[in-house]
Amino acid sequence: MPEPDFARMTALGRLGVVLLCVGAGALLGLMGTFAHQSLPPVGITLALATVALFVAGLRVWGGVRAPAASGALGVGLVVGILLLPQGGTVLVPANTAGYTWLYGLAAIAFIALAWPNVQRVHRRAPVTMVSTPESPEDHQL
Repeated sequence: MPEPDFARMTALGRLGVVLLCVGAGALLGLMGTFAHQSLPPVGITLALATVALFVAGLRVWGGVRAPAASGALGVGLVVGILLLPQGGTVLVPANTAGYTWLYGLAAIAFIALAWPNVQRVHRRAPVTMVSTPESPEDHQL
C-alpha cells in the first residue's frame, strides 16, 4: 500500500500542513462559536457537522493523526480562548446549545483521533493445483 500523502512530505512541508490545519481549525472554531446559537437546532447541528467533516477529512487525507490533531487543536484553542470567563459567556452561554457545542467538539476530536488506521488488505490471487499455460519462451532449451 502506498504511503499516506502526509508521510511522503518533507519536514518543512509537514510543518506547513500542521500550521495550515491549526489556522483552518481556528477559523472553523470561531465561525462555529458564533453560529451555534443561531436557529437553535439547526445552528448547532451545522456547526458540529462542519467540524466533524473537517477533522475526519484531515484524518482520512493524511493517513496519520497529526493533521487531524492539529485541526482539532485549532478549533479547541479558539473555543477555549472565547470561554475564558467562568459560568458561560455571551458567545457560548451556559445552555443546552452551549454545552452541546463544547462536549460535541471534544467527542468529535476523540472519535476522529482514536479511530484506528484501517488499511485495505490486498488479496493475492488464489494458488491452485492447475498449471497455467506456459509461454513459448519457456520451452526453449
